[in-house]
Amino acid sequence: MDWHFRELAVGEKTRDPIQGEFFATEAIRNPADALVREGIQNSLDEALDHTVRVNILLGRDAHALPDDKAVKWFKGAWSHLHASGNGLREPPQHDEHCPFLVFEDFGTGGLQGDVNQAFDRPLTKNSFFYFFRAEGRSGKTDTAIGRWGVGKYVFPRSSRANLFFGLTIRADDSKRLLMGQTVLKSHKVGTNHYSPDGYGGERGRDGLILPLSDADTLDEFVTDFCLTRTTESGLSVVVPWLDPEFRLDHIKEAVVRGYFYPILTGALVVTVGTPEGNVEINAETLVQTALALKGDVAKDLPPLVELAEWAAFRPPQEIIKLNPCRPERPDWSDELIPSDKLELMRQKLASGEKLAVRALLTVREKGKDPCPTWFDFFLWQDGYEGGRPSFIREGVIISDMRPPRARGVRSLVVIEDAPIAGLLGDSENPAHTQWQRDSSNFKGKYIYGSAYIKFVTEIVASLVYALRAQEEQEDPTLLLDIFSLPGEEKEPQRRDQKKIVNHGKAEPPEPPDIEPRKKRFRIQKIKGGFAVIKGDASTTPPAELDIRMAYDVRRGNPLKKYHPADFRVEQRPIEFAPPPLGLSVISREANRIRIEITDPDFRLSVRGFDENRDLYVNVKMEERHDDSEV
Repeated sequence: MDWHFRELAVGEKTRDPIQGEFFATEAIRNPADALVREGIQNSLDEALDHTVRVNILLGRDAHALPDDKAVKWFKGAWSHLHASGNGLREPPQHDEHCPFLVFEDFGTGGLQGDVNQAFDRPLTKNSFFYFFRAEGRSGKTDTAIGRWGVGKYVFPRSSRANLFFGLTIRADDSKRLLMGQTVLKSHKVGTNHYSPDGYGGERGRDGLILPLSDADTLDEFVTDFCLTRTTESGLSVVVPWLDPEFRLDHIKEAVVRGYFYPILTGALVVTVGTPEGNVEINAETLVQTALALKGDVAKDLPPLVELAEWAAFRPPQEIIKLNPCRPERPDWSDELIPSDKLELMRQKLASGEKLAVRALLTVREKGKDPCPTWFDFFLWQDGYEGGRPSFIREGVIISDMRPPRARGVRSLVVIEDAPIAGLLGDSENPAHTQWQRDSSNFKGKYIYGSAYIKFVTEIVASLVYALRAQEEQEDPTLLLDIFSLPGEEKEPQRRDQKKIVNHGKAEPPEPPDIEPRKKRFRIQKIKGGFAVIKGDASTTPPAELDIRMAYDVRRGNPLKKYHPADFRVEQRPIEFAPPPLGLSVISREANRIRIEITDPDFRLSVRGFDENRDLYVNVKMEERHDDSEV
């Protein structure tokens, strides 16, 4: 295969493409994670059948392509791969064996469209053009999973040469085509300056680089790089000079973390392996594959899969529908809970049963008619300490969301109906890990667009908070741990209760013992201050605590009489001693401390107050903290 680079015209802009940096986010754990997420998403977008099959193969070490076979696939590229300033840190050498990765999809249409198209034609479907010749543009519709047209850059980003090949068999005309591409920086070879983009193929009469179709060449390519495609339509991508950080266990983990839901529903089957052998990840083997992996995925995924499997096959009659949101904009209100379902939902949540709920809302895109839509979410109070939902839009896990926590509750929010899925898809960043209000595909497109992100993000915490409302009422005995004196406690007499005098009559029966409500946290008096610690056994700690304090006064509310001259919790002599345990401090200012509980066995000790004055402490529980970044 011959490689072709275009010389820059005089005065043409120098370009250093950065598309790969869209996938350098903390939510992307490693290079394999980015490639699996974007590659499978693109395959699902092109699905022709109910099930898309993906084959991912690693050819490295003994299976790497020998240098004498590899060199023929890079004719004309070597001087550019070794040019100064081309952006490659460790370019491959002529005499180096070539490790590679193969990513193939089946049950898709392949790269269809006119291969001679040189410029964008809006509203013209040409997946070949957008895959090889477009940057930052996508031929996908608004209903497709991807939006940005940069997902393909995970392939060159995974190569030490920023290079990849695409072999496709097209569903419409059965043609088999092969083309290569590399994305460098603007660079200089000899005295000539070149564009970043290089293409592997044959030059057409007008100078456009076209794909190869010679059967012998393509057969040799299939053999060298261990492709499994024979006559099935779809796309096979080969990444040569593979990043050494790629590992099989990283690929498997990325598959089970990112796509467990479409695997469970039968929409996706993935095979991962080497030329020596492979593992098929399907609905039956998903949990087994997760358990075989190292790290927290083996612990976290099985219960989530259990909930997802239950959720995926819920009959409509088992899904409780909330009352519709106001059509103007979606906002949470407890009135959304049907009164005849409130007690049922509360009982299911409290008893540890799984709960399926549907939210009804109306999407309002500017310039278009309002469109009724819905999404489902599924709850299971199984003691999950994380408390944050998992969000799934059309099979893709939106992995970097930070919604409010619902402590003790495992949950899934599944968005599949086109109007709300389209809105949220427009708001996603290029790596599809967040919903962002300021996304260029989203901002200004919808009426009250941000309200939809907020509503979907907070709905689990909002519902759980409402169902637990009775439990969350203020505890009148909360401060007894500090302010009550030792000795016998007497029941105070109510103002409207008349004193009863016994005139020799039989004693009235003693009132039955009432078991006190268990506390989810406690306050203790300590020398020079107070401590907030874990509550009774078998209780779930609150998500957050809002702690306010002031020196007591004879009349009025001590908190309203607080003066900064009394103390400031962020300044000495006030201190946390010993250091906090099982929590993180959200804020600490004046007479207020806000903490997030991260472990059931938590403790916060605050010292340094005037021991000659009585300290008043007020603590409130919060379950609806929103630290979302969207």
